[in-house]
Amino acid sequence: MAANMANQMQTELDSKLQSGNFDCARCLLQNYLESGKVLDPRSDRFWSPIADNISAVIQNKSGVESTIPFWEGLLEFFINKIEPVWGHAHKGHIYFRLGFATARKNLDEAVSNFKLAYADDLTLENAKGGTQEQIELRCQNYSAYVALAILERIKDSDLVAPTDKQHFIDQLLGPSFDAAIAGVALRPDLVLGAFASIVPPQASAICQQYYEELNKASSFPLPFAVVSLTGTVLESVLLGILKDSMRMNQLPGKNRSILKEELGPLLQEAINSSVFPSPSIQAAFQLVQIFRNRLHPGNELMQKYKLTPRVSLTVKLFLELGLLEWQKTHER
Repeated sequence: MAANMANQMQTELDSKLQSGNFDCARCLLQNYLESGKVLDPRSDRFWSPIADNISAVIQNKSGVESTIPFWEGLLEFFINKIEPVWGHAHKGHIYFRLGFATARKNLDEAVSNFKLAYADDLTLENAKGGTQEQIELRCQNYSAYVALAILERIKDSDLVAPTDKQHFIDQLLGPSFDAAIAGVALRPDLVLGAFASIVPPQASAICQQYYEELNKASSFPLPFAVVSLTGTVLESVLLGILKDSMRMNQLPGKNRSILKEELGPLLQEAINSSVFPSPSIQAAFQLVQIFRNRLHPGNELMQKYKLTPRVSLTVKLFLELGLLEWQKTHER
């Protein structure tokens, strides 16, 4: 019976989405949530994939900011309709999506939404029990915490000029951000294949070697090692391109071998030389540099949102997704 109702709901939703009736699609989801017959409104594990699907269709048609009314309407529905009847419902996913949708026009508003999401995650985990430390550790695996850790470091970083930070956020918060923050699983062989397309043959082997070492480290809870090795992989890619493809033995204005240069100068020269085929790829690699540059105990002590295994794996994913996007430009 429940399976039949679920299939009926999906059929109705697909029909409304195909015809562009997005408000009707949201109302349909809300009706099913309010009835509680197919979806338990108290847990976003059940309904968030459906809401994300509706939001994705809206975004594909009109852009990410056009999803704001959808998520705001869903939030109002939960506060005014669901919680008076069902009690507290986890709204962290809604706040997170609002943060993602508002970041391009108002970074402070986005951070506020991510903080609301994190607070709701804490409420959810508190209900499960455990010590305060255990509760906070569990919450550090939520997407809102990862987003806050990333945005805090961007705001604190002097690697991106204050006047450029909003543009940087605009480029960063694209499909790769959504995928990385959701923790998508990438096949290592695809990334290894990207090295063969992007860097010359004489540099590909060392890139692959460092990437394999990164993968080994990422199977352990070693966030500092993962971020450091992520930066090392990017360094090897940039060295291969600048030294072997572009025949640079020294960076402009420098009197030492390019082999002695670190990630920052290599990345800046790649930007100056228009190496990257898209701003989003450049932003992903700049994020790697920001995290790599802040690997210092003093910096970490000053951060409210600490570098955790989940955060470090997200930085690694940014590198991987950037490499795969770059590879696609070589295939066209």
